[in-house]
Amino acid sequence: MVSVTSVRPRLAELRRLARSAAARRADGVFVVEGATLSAEAAAAGLRIREIYVETSRAGEDARGLAHRLAEAGATLVELEAGTLDKVGASVTPQPVLAVVERPAVAATGTPPDGASFVLVAVSVADPGNAGTLLRCAEAAGAGGVIFAGDAADPYGPKAVRASAGSIFRLPAALSEDPVATLEDLRARGLRTVGAAAGRGLPYDQADLTLPLALVVGNESHGLPASLAGHIDEWVHVPLGGQAESLNVGAAAAVLCFEVQRRRRDGASHGTDTAADR
Repeated sequence: MVSVTSVRPRLAELRRLARSAAARRADGVFVVEGATLSAEAAAAGLRIREIYVETSRAGEDARGLAHRLAEAGATLVELEAGTLDKVGASVTPQPVLAVVERPAVAATGTPPDGASFVLVAVSVADPGNAGTLLRCAEAAGAGGVIFAGDAADPYGPKAVRASAGSIFRLPAALSEDPVATLEDLRARGLRTVGAAAGRGLPYDQADLTLPLALVVGNESHGLPASLAGHIDEWVHVPLGGQAESLNVGAAAAVLCFEVQRRRRDGASHGTDTAADR
């Protein structure tokens, strides 16, 4: 357990990690808010470096979790009620915060070897959308997610919450260069399928057989024109009414689950050879 005299500098560092993507990248960690997500991170095999708990405000289960994580090697910091209110990003402050080591894939910029279905998010700016993309990618059976370009940090507190734990089980790879990312995926044998409003075939008529990388873009501007030469096929989601576009999370969900349906249908006919089933 950490002594009272050393708590203040630790809290300052915790605030820095919660608010700065650069600090998280430099230290190779991220902040997880709440006992439920902290437990999921540990269950996924991620290393918990530190666990902060407001002893009088946390429930018995949360306190028990904190002590179990401490026994497993995490540094336990017990705090007074309200101490964490200005540290986390949640509207409803949590009495438990964990500092978790990021998985190695985060720094590689590439998905796990053998992944035959990858979601690539280019310059997705909103952390809530970043978390949603992770959540729907896991649910649809993707083998990896890459955040490329000037994107929101999927390891930020808001994105981690929005992922509902998916980021622990389907770690996000980070890449500064979308072109290099797409060319690497093509070299691995994946077709790159770009999603853009009104461009290419309707998704239910397009070739979405594996292996493929589904590429989605920024909420306002979509995929940059500079990537056009690195996209093998374009698809779109036909819209009804007067709607001009879908939220990137909604569009990705439609497309990801269509890929899952094609894979499932292929498997039922004995043609599925995907590596990440």
